[in-house]
Amino acid sequence: MGAGVGQEADTVGFLSALEREPYRYDFYQVMRRFECANRDLPRWGMALRPRDEPVRLGQDPELTFAPAPLSSFAPGGSNARARLAVRLFGLLGPNGPLPLHLTEYARERLMHAGDRTFARFLEMLSHRFVALFYRAWAQSQPTVMADRPVEDRFRAFVGAFIGIMPPAFRERDTVPDAAKLAAAGILAPQVRSADGLRALLAEYFRVPVQLREFIGHWLPLARSDQSALAAAYARLGQGAVLGRKVYDRQCRFRLELGPLSRVLYESFLPSGKLFRPLIDWVRNYVGFEYAWDVRLSLAADEVPVVMLGGAGQLGWTTWLGLRPLGKPAEDLVLNAEAALARVGELT
Repeated sequence: MGAGVGQEADTVGFLSALEREPYRYDFYQVMRRFECANRDLPRWGMALRPRDEPVRLGQDPELTFAPAPLSSFAPGGSNARARLAVRLFGLLGPNGPLPLHLTEYARERLMHAGDRTFARFLEMLSHRFVALFYRAWAQSQPTVMADRPVEDRFRAFVGAFIGIMPPAFRERDTVPDAAKLAAAGILAPQVRSADGLRALLAEYFRVPVQLREFIGHWLPLARSDQSALAAAYARLGQGAVLGRKVYDRQCRFRLELGPLSRVLYESFLPSGKLFRPLIDWVRNYVGFEYAWDVRLSLAADEVPVVMLGGAGQLGWTTWLGLRPLGKPAEDLVLNAEAALARVGELT
């Protein structure tokens, strides 16, 4: 094609088939293929100059009702622009807005005198209308908009619901934006739930996930909040607290992953590739309001045997003695945020 539809093997085959049997193809399908094959050009209906569009869109003057959306395709050459003749939209024909005698005139001049002047003049006007007709359809199709991610308006619309519409908020952590968009139905509501977090993690990591709420833990008290004689918080039964810590069950939950294969188990360790995405998913959904930890469960048949000369990570992938038959190893509980801080200090 003179205007530069990509010359990859599949594109060439498509153009040849379109030239032979245009009636077998749908208008929207063909327009989308042209748009995908010319990613360096503006989308249909967005170009400022005709030369920035890969194909001229025209209409053959016919008096019959259209049996198919497309009537012909001419690939063009070095001095001619490729041309696609459509029948579902245009100025001429029984469905066109112009009087029918103008279609008769254009057809008569073309058939008997080989004069395309009037028909091509109308094409100069209708080309833009056809391109905008396709653009109006394409803007409401999420799959079509995804052909060019940088210009994907639907992606921006969905991203606005979950806080990643502005460019500054995109790709800000190890969780891909595509995964966040796929989970927009869970991330968008302001109400957070245990079921929502469990569904997010199970879908993304493809592992069994359980969530236990109300995990007890000790909260340290700042010195200014500790009870002391002749100071605040010293009234018995109302504010006095003995010690430097208080026991709490409201602010902590635990994720339980597994049973896992050994490869997956090691991936969720602080040195593994899935550890940071796990933390980022929890931060995206829960924020920093609650404390949490994660219990990793290694499948029983994957538990390694400790031997002299063998390799292992103390406290993570090593177990001494004999384990109950068929019982997974689920001893490891990680404070994920604290472990991440330690990893950051080491790196």
